[in-house]
Amino acid sequence: MKSISVPAPLTRNPWAFPLVALAVLVILPLAGYQGGFLRQLILIAIYTLLVSGLNLMLGYAGEVVLGQVAILALGGYVAGILAKHEVHDLAIAMVIAIAASAILGLVTGLPGLRLSHLALGLITFFLVLLVAPIALAFEGETGGYTGIYGLINPTFLGIPIKGNVALYLLCVLTAAAWLVIFRNLVMSRFGLALRVLKENPVLASSLGLSVLRLRLTAYVLGSLPAGVAGCLFAYASVYVAPSSFTLSMSIAILAASVVGGSQSVYGAPIGAALLVLGPLNAGAFDRYSLIVYGFFLVLVGTVLAGGLAGVARTGLRRLAKLLAVGIEGDARPAQAAGPAASGQAAAPDLAIPGESLRVTGASRAFGEVKALGGVDFRAEPGRITALIGANGAGKTTLLNAVSGAITLDTGTVEIGGKDVSGLSAARRAREGIGRTFQTPMIPSAMSVLEVAASGCLIEGRLGAPSAMLRLPRYRRTARGDREIAMAALDVVALGGHAGESAASLPLSTRRLLEVVRAVAGRPKVILLDEPAAGMDDDAIAELRDLLQRLKDAGATVVLIEHNISFVLGVADDVYVMELGRLLANGTPEEIRSDPRVIASYLGSRHGTHQEPAATALEGSA
Repeated sequence: MKSISVPAPLTRNPWAFPLVALAVLVILPLAGYQGGFLRQLILIAIYTLLVSGLNLMLGYAGEVVLGQVAILALGGYVAGILAKHEVHDLAIAMVIAIAASAILGLVTGLPGLRLSHLALGLITFFLVLLVAPIALAFEGETGGYTGIYGLINPTFLGIPIKGNVALYLLCVLTAAAWLVIFRNLVMSRFGLALRVLKENPVLASSLGLSVLRLRLTAYVLGSLPAGVAGCLFAYASVYVAPSSFTLSMSIAILAASVVGGSQSVYGAPIGAALLVLGPLNAGAFDRYSLIVYGFFLVLVGTVLAGGLAGVARTGLRRLAKLLAVGIEGDARPAQAAGPAASGQAAAPDLAIPGESLRVTGASRAFGEVKALGGVDFRAEPGRITALIGANGAGKTTLLNAVSGAITLDTGTVEIGGKDVSGLSAARRAREGIGRTFQTPMIPSAMSVLEVAASGCLIEGRLGAPSAMLRLPRYRRTARGDREIAMAALDVVALGGHAGESAASLPLSTRRLLEVVRAVAGRPKVILLDEPAAGMDDDAIAELRDLLQRLKDAGATVVLIEHNISFVLGVADDVYVMELGRLLANGTPEEIRSDPRVIASYLGSRHGTHQEPAATALEGSA
């Protein structure tokens, strides 16, 4: 049967459905929908702002935060106190609420994030409990437990907002504007960085990302819509009082985020709608709210990890695929993933400005275990330098010390003559160190192209402001990242699979993809930790070709590998380690015939002890 294609506007325009939905919402009052139904939609719009901020923090950055309701209260009291002083313009209230929310986010986020995820969760938990005491302490302005009443007839930039219809339109348009900004943000470099961070902070650091700064930025940005929501909430409720901002409401917002889909922009309105149309409509619900919210959190967390938005997204993708391939499923078979696929264009030329790597007197102990004992090591541009030795010899520990994942007790690390020993892993990455890992760190929710593009995070800024507003600078950066990523993928003939899920690739291809990610960052030194592990002969041949191309491009390649025939076939220089010390170094021919190496490693390779540093890092993958 002839295949049926999906019309381009439905498959390629991401704004088609949201624009239609917004148009429907705007004309609802004209269709006669008024009263209680309109008030429910007002609350859905307000809670959408609240939940979307939590989605940014929880779904994208991986931070468990319970303080959104406290930020909501802050925004509400800003609007209420301004109204007491005869300032009823919501635009002014929103600007002040945004500034206050950012300050509160910094004050609470910085100490919490410096400690741990749990610390931030506890701080934000107690922040909600402090709403009532703080309101009571400043009773003259806040009205204490009674609150501030009579919040009616606001304006916006001088335009009167009279009646529910006007307030409804303001809430809907505000929520829609924020969702556009939110989507722009998470679809940018910044959003890509957040997803890398959520997958593994070690990976984020290896790509030049400051973990603390990124987490704090996400937390502060996620607080901003909550402050705006507070201003709207105050006028929608006609009053603001501590009784409106409870711990059960915090749990409700968390449940709405998870059930709606915390890893989706559109999960926020879905979760908000469920919250308003369901539990908040049940008169006797308060008594059992915590139990019900807890049940939904456990259910969705274990059964529907992506929430309802994830279910809808999966269903739409399957429908689009069905329509695209035809009912009989007569689409062309997918091209085999891997560099050996037929019909590929010639791989592009590479130019990688390698720099010399020099390690002097590297020593590191883990308790009583001496992982490194005064190791000297050197790698040069345009050469492949291999590290071999039994498990526990100290190879990965040395690699981790070079990349900054661990610090040396004594010794120095230099790149191009510059001492980087005192730099963090993120700063060393920005100095030009790229790496792979023993267990491939490939974020599960990323496409092949996104994984390759994440290597570009090492260069330039994340550009959150320009991304939110889609400024020309953002477009130039996005276009450049895509071109670099596609060129790197074409090196291993993966360009045709750019849109596929990276997690669906076989292990050998994921290992090659890790190398591609490192290459996309144009590093001065490339550290490869057992890239051939688990590969068959064909994949190893592909890896050999890739390493040769990196060498020819001028890269400085450091290779750890247990496949001795592979190592001795590609390496220019070989270092042999034993129990944290350097046993021998030389050309492959010299190492192959060295009696010490034969006796220690080549002749009897029975080491089973895992390196402490390697075990700790790989355990976090």
